[in-house]
This record gives sequence, C-alpha cells and structure tokens, in this order.
Amino acid sequence: MKRVLLTGATGLIGGAVLHHALEREDAAEWVCLVRCTSIEQGRQRVAARLGRFTDPFTAQRLARKVEIVPGDFTRADLDMDPRLDGVTHILHLAADTSWWGDERVNRTNHDGTLALARRARAMPGLQRFLHVGTAMICGAKAPRHVQEAAYPADDAQHLVAYTVSKAAAETSLAEHFCDLPIVVARPSIVVGHSTLGAAPSSSILWVVRAADRLRMLPCAPESSVDIVPSDWVAATLHGLLFKPHLAHRLYHVSGGASASTSWGDLMQAFEAAEPSDGIREFTRFDLADRATLRTRFAQVFGLDGSLKQAMLRATRAYYAFCALDLSFDNTRLLSEGFAPPPSLPDYLPACLANSGEIVDQFADDLEMFTPPAPSVSVALTARA
Repeated sequence: MKRVLLTGATGLIGGAVLHHALEREDAAEWVCLVRCTSIEQGRQRVAARLGRFTDPFTAQRLARKVEIVPGDFTRADLDMDPRLDGVTHILHLAADTSWWGDERVNRTNHDGTLALARRARAMPGLQRFLHVGTAMICGAKAPRHVQEAAYPADDAQHLVAYTVSKAAAETSLAEHFCDLPIVVARPSIVVGHSTLGAAPSSSILWVVRAADRLRMLPCAPESSVDIVPSDWVAATLHGLLFKPHLAHRLYHVSGGASASTSWGDLMQAFEAAEPSDGIREFTRFDLADRATLRTRFAQVFGLDGSLKQAMLRATRAYYAFCALDLSFDNTRLLSEGFAPPPSLPDYLPACLANSGEIVDQFADDLEMFTPPAPSVSVALTARA
C-alpha cells in the first residue's frame, strides 16, 4: 500500500492534487500534515479547499478519506508521530509564498524543507520525495528558453525573496540529502483550472485580467508567458510521484515551447471572449516609470483604500516577471509520457465565465504582498 505524506493540502496545488487523487481512488493512503488544533479542525480545512473543486457534500466525503496529522513541516524533524514512519511517498508543496518577507520566507521554505528531509530519513520504506519548487528560480538574466539543468545558479538575479528561498532549498537538498530519493518538480506560472476556471482560485488570474484592462505591458506583444492550469499541474505531479522509474531528478512542469503563449495571443483571446473595439491595442511602457503605471491604474481601478494600493504594488511586481519573456523547456516531462498542458487562451473563456471583479480576485493573493510584521526586537528598537 502506498502511503503519501502531503504538505500544503490547504493550498491551491495541494488541494488540486488531493482532489485528483481521491476522486480517482488511486489506492493510496493520503496523510495530510496540517497546522491545526485538532484532527477535526484540520479535516475541515482540507474539506474547505476540496470544496473549491467540487460540491460541499462531496468535499466532506473526500476529506473523510484523508488521515490528518496535526503538525508543522518546518518542525517535522522533531515530530516523532509514528503515523509518519510508514510513509512511502512525500509530496512537499507547503511554502510561504510571500514576496517580501525575506527572513520568514527563508526560515519556512529553506530551513523548513530541510527539517522535513531530516524526518524523511526516519521513513525506512520511502520510495520518493517529490519536492515542488518553482521554475522562476532561474532569475532575471536567464536565457529566453530555460533548461532544467542550467540552474539554480549562485549568481542568479532574483526579483523576490520567495524565489531566493526556493533556490536555496533545492541547492541544500542536493548537497546534504543525496541519500534520499528526491525528485524536484518546478511548475511555471499556475493560473486557473482548465474546466472550472476561476472557481478553485483566482490567484495570478487577476494579474492577466488587470493587464488586459490597463492596456499596458512592460514588454513586446510577442513576449512569451509560460502559464499552466492547476488541474494539469496536479495530474502531472501525481504522475511524477508514483511513476516507478524516472530518467531525471529535475523536471519543469511547464508549457514549454508548444504551450507557452504570447501576450499578443492572450489579448486576442480576451477580445474573442469579451469583445471590445476589435483592436485591443496596448501601450508599452518602461517599468521604471512608476508614475505612468500609477496614473493609468488610478484611471482604471481607482486608488481609494488599502486594497487597491496593495494591488498596484502587486501589479508592478508581477509586471517585472512579465517583462522577462521566459518559457521553460519541458522536454524531459514529455519524454516521460506526460501530456502537454493546454495554453491559457484555450481555457481563458472558462476562467472569465466565473470571474468576479478584478480587485476582489486580487484578495486571493493579498497575503503575498503584505509586508511581514516586525519582530518584537525590531519594534522595541524602533520605539527606543
């Protein structure tokens, strides 16, 4: 019997993987390590996430199939719960996705991952440890079509603390845990669901919609953006977790050359789904010109209230990634027999069909752009 330890079950991709597995009855025992005060509270947190992929009754039924272990993966090496000893597979998805909380993010994503790896050494039947990173650890100066083997590089120019921490975690796992059966999967940009649209999450979808509404881009229309849907990512991770033999230890879970799309193609897809003047022309602007973006943002969305101000900051931050013009080679994945993903223009109509206001959708990502609270020592210093 396969026994899977899943971290991050209450997040978008974790919920998508769990729904994919439980709905198909994959004959595995799923153990979810969840921050909670009781097993029932943890189960309800998992059910709430599953409820984004199905009806509430089915979500509750599926959640009852899961074994809940209250705990924190960042302290897993101190967790002697015997229910973890029999794990045969680990799918590590939990992470702090904040872009600006450097110390906290590194403590969670790097130090916490190593704590989980230390606990994995006490699992005698472990067959695979699938660590999920991000393709964006390539940095800002990467070649346009990024290969798996080319990074993480020590001299990569990272844009945010999140990718710094994920790159460090990969490097440390490779250096200190070569005795573990670790495979790394690096998704590109995960947006929406190919059939459920925005229902599971509007994370990052709001950015694409905001760019369309602003009619401004920091790059040429032919620039690439590598976007994949959450359900395809979930099915692919599930496959990587259980495939008996893999040719490599690193995989991009990405659109690659065939499914990456250009901003120009995306705008045509928006025009087809939400017709305007038939032209949908965009102004290219310099990302360093903060005043121009601020003025245009205020015209389109307004700047009243802290939510919209946070959204402006987040838009500027995401635009920095848009300007990179990257796609991520997925030849390794396809050679393993996995199906290529649909491109965003293929499922954009499904995403728009159940989308609300863009500002409201931004709330799904708000925590990523909220500066961390100062520590007690910092606060005391500031008052002194």
